[in-house]
Amino acid sequence: MIGRKLVSHAKRIMVKLGSAVVTRSSGSGIALGRTANVIEQLCHLQASGREVILVSSGAVAAGRHLLHSGRRLIEDLPIPSRPMPPVHCQVEADVQLRAGRWEVATAQECASVGQSSLMALYDAMFKLYGIQSGQVLITTAGLLDREPRTSTCKTVNRLVSRGILPVINENDALLPLPHEGDGSIGIPVTDNDAIASILAKELKCEALLLLSNVDGVFTGDPDDPSAKLLSEITPSTAKDIQFRGSSSAGRGGMASKVTSAVYAAEAGVNVIIGNGLKFRSILDIIDGKDVGTIVWRP
Repeated sequence: MIGRKLVSHAKRIMVKLGSAVVTRSSGSGIALGRTANVIEQLCHLQASGREVILVSSGAVAAGRHLLHSGRRLIEDLPIPSRPMPPVHCQVEADVQLRAGRWEVATAQECASVGQSSLMALYDAMFKLYGIQSGQVLITTAGLLDREPRTSTCKTVNRLVSRGILPVINENDALLPLPHEGDGSIGIPVTDNDAIASILAKELKCEALLLLSNVDGVFTGDPDDPSAKLLSEITPSTAKDIQFRGSSSAGRGGMASKVTSAVYAAEAGVNVIIGNGLKFRSILDIIDGKDVGTIVWRP
């Protein structure tokens, strides 16, 4: 297939990891073994002379676990002179101290705690293979307007030119404010799938891998035995596909992935929607194997 051959020959590759890939299915923190396997594959691509850019979700989920762990630690510490209230973490809830009682932590606080821990883990793992990584935090407003988006892309390009592997993530520690932008972006920026597709287009990536816990795009609900995995989608056929909801770990779902993939594909980026939980999934895709669903413009 021509599209998959183009992916195997790609020089600049962007890989987007969904929360379901980075974190455990139980929601109890980062999946260390799986993450290490992904990092090893990315380092293999970088060592082969390709330019690799990583877009990662998982900060909120990682922070949620860390704050829960902090609660258990506090409860176990014998510090009667400085009693600490337990901290609970729940996405989209408010944290306020009212009438001497603590309420649940916000997604922004979870992201703040989780982002630093996740980046520290990435940095340590990449260094084991002799690769330096660099963090790039972006906001929705920074993508929707041409000038800050161009500035971000210049930074990423400079990192890549130095052999540094950029790790990009939406800055979820900041509460996003309504922002329409200057009209230069044609899709809603609601999750890291959209962020990856926009940046893959702007950075002129030849391939974009959108990895989650689903094997690809199906003709129906993946839990339905009669649903079949689609090997290929084009922008003209994407509108006929049915979708289910998002994963439990993140905000995005298959509908978001396909919308984002079509946006990138229309700009000439060859996109693979695949399962990042499987062993060697990234290398199998780059090897041109029939893995996942390719979204491309013939």
